[in-house]
Amino acid sequence: MSPRPRSEVQCQSAPSSRSTGWMFHAGLLCLLGTVLSAGCVSSERLDAEKVRGLNFQRLLAQEEKRTDALKAQLEQKNKDIDELNAQLKETQNNVTSLESQNRDLTAELNALKDQGQPGQEPVPTSPDLSKDSGEDAPLSKPSLSDPFLSEEELTNMLETGETQ
Repeated sequence: MSPRPRSEVQCQSAPSSRSTGWMFHAGLLCLLGTVLSAGCVSSERLDAEKVRGLNFQRLLAQEEKRTDALKAQLEQKNKDIDELNAQLKETQNNVTSLESQNRDLTAELNALKDQGQPGQEPVPTSPDLSKDSGEDAPLSKPSLSDPFLSEEELTNMLETGETQ
């Protein structure tokens, strides 16, 4: 057998403690610089963000007040609607009652007309229903007991001797 060739492995000596410390510190500084640069914000930007946040809070408070005012108005409108609905119901009940009374009175009037004398004409309920053909009926002569006569008319009646 032939001897195997030996592979030679060279061992590197460990780096000196000085170079290890320096590399450690350099890495740490780089890492710290990266973290600080990513997390740092300029004071101007910070102030701008504070102002923006305060504006949002102010707007939110205004919208909450507006919402409360609108809710109060809505509640008042609902109360008004309920009140008007109650009034409407009461009015409808009154109309129904009046219609019933009107039917009863109409039936009573018709019964009275039917009971009237055969030669008597029914009393017209409105001027449009009268049997006149549009001609004016002669007016009756005024009497002294008429309260609507003027003083002059009364004097003329007394002078002429017209009395009833």
